[in-house]
Amino acid sequence: MPRQDLLVPGPLDGSYHGLKTSCASLPQSGVTTMRLTSDILTWPVVGGRQRRVKIPLAMGGKYVGLVFVFSTSTGELLAIFPDGFIQAIRVGVTNALSVKYMARSDSSVLGVYGSGWQARPAVLAMCKVLPLREIRIYSPTRANRENFAAEMRRIIAADVIAVSSPEDAAKHADVVALTTNALDPFFPASWLRAGMHITTVRPSEMTLEALLGCDLIAVSTRQAAQLFTLPGQESAIPEFGKGDYGRAELEKTAADWRDKPELSEIIAGKVKGRDKDSDVTCMLNHLGLGLQFSAAAARVYELAREKGLGRELPTEWFSQEEHS
Repeated sequence: MPRQDLLVPGPLDGSYHGLKTSCASLPQSGVTTMRLTSDILTWPVVGGRQRRVKIPLAMGGKYVGLVFVFSTSTGELLAIFPDGFIQAIRVGVTNALSVKYMARSDSSVLGVYGSGWQARPAVLAMCKVLPLREIRIYSPTRANRENFAAEMRRIIAADVIAVSSPEDAAKHADVVALTTNALDPFFPASWLRAGMHITTVRPSEMTLEALLGCDLIAVSTRQAAQLFTLPGQESAIPEFGKGDYGRAELEKTAADWRDKPELSEIIAGKVKGRDKDSDVTCMLNHLGLGLQFSAAAARVYELAREKGLGRELPTEWFSQEEHS
């Protein structure tokens, strides 16, 4: 089902409360899932660029994100997972799948933009599909990029380097992973090089010119998120028209994601992927899929039961004698 966001004015100046849902079913695993987040959203300008920032106000400084797992056999609630790790893992794995099916097989240098919660699973997933020898990391804050590089050196075999300028991360890179919360495009066409594959976590990270410089763009889905808000509030929401709810400047151009093949179609062989080594390819991961949560949650639930992990809650808390 398409992702749906309900945004209403929030408690902080310029903030919104966002209730986000995405639902899907994986019948062969016997589960249907709903991912739900309840966020306080802000869009501050940092270093001259606007970003999407969630403020952790719940329970003294926490975020609220849940994945509900239901049985397709009985309808009962099987599990509730915090969504943070699953969210990051499913994005990292999806982008790594795009590398497996779209990047050059001899790619060995990875450039990473960002050092936050999406960067770690992106690097680990890329290491599963590529023989990486070098990873170049850029983040605007020196301490953040150096700390992240040090963390990665402890757990992967590749040479991990923190670079001080953004163009240095793309220089000599075979694959570029954009893992930021940028709302304003920052990756320009001048950083593209022949044979490069680029992955994104947001539709707003690459400039229009950079997208137009790609020979092949695949998308996670041709749908945009559905935004619901109070009448007249759309224009006050910074993401409207340049983020998950659509990016006006791409419409009716060669970069319009509504006309692009979905990654699943390339994996299934329904659409041709990379044509030649010199092609510049891109995975525009502009919107997450509920099915990704179903697939991940089904496996996490299976492993948790096998290992005896988690807390058992009374099932009567989540069922009723009267039908709805």
